[in-house]
Amino acid sequence: MEEIMKKRQKEAEEAYEKMWNGGKGSHHPDFDPEADGDDVIKGSRETEELYNAIVKNDIALVYKKIEEGADVNFVFGRAYRCPEGYTPLMVAAHRGRLECSKALLRAGADPNYINGAHDLTLFWGIDGGVEMIKLFVDYGADLDVCTPKDWTPLSYCKAKGKYGATEEKGIYPEDVLRYYGASKYGSGPEALGTRSPRESFNPEAEAFLRERGSYQNEPEHP
Repeated sequence: MEEIMKKRQKEAEEAYEKMWNGGKGSHHPDFDPEADGDDVIKGSRETEELYNAIVKNDIALVYKKIEEGADVNFVFGRAYRCPEGYTPLMVAAHRGRLECSKALLRAGADPNYINGAHDLTLFWGIDGGVEMIKLFVDYGADLDVCTPKDWTPLSYCKAKGKYGATEEKGIYPEDVLRYYGASKYGSGPEALGTRSPRESFNPEAEAFLRERGSYQNEPEHP
């Protein structure tokens, strides 16, 4: 049995190396080998493996790839079938990978990057939930920046809808940003519908921890 397992492991390692093909191939699922042009930039092996570690939420591997030299500010662009571009931090933030995002920010990832579609990295952070927003605040994200298409974090939150991530139901991302000092609204994206006028995020308020089945109550350990 041990010999069989060793054989299978060797075959898996050989297949993995074949994917890389001395740098001509890729470990990224969206790599386009036919893309060409001066703006087609391929990431290093460590950077592509960093992407996969983030997707799998393998925090130990994220740190390992950073230590090995992965570029935490690499832009996955046309070489990866995304002309607008996205960074490892965008990947982590959008998926709510809080610890992965911490690792990237500690390593110098830019929380204020704007991609080719004029989307802020913070927009992706807003999608990741309240704790992700707070992390971005801690690392110096500009809460009142206005993109070239006249979007701001507050107007993005307003358009996003009533609640943040499902595990934080009852908390408006818009109110979280306002609590931390955001004040500017842009003209877009279009907001569909309206929300309740109550302020949903104020940790200093006496009634903040009232029982109402929201994220305000710490979840019990399983």
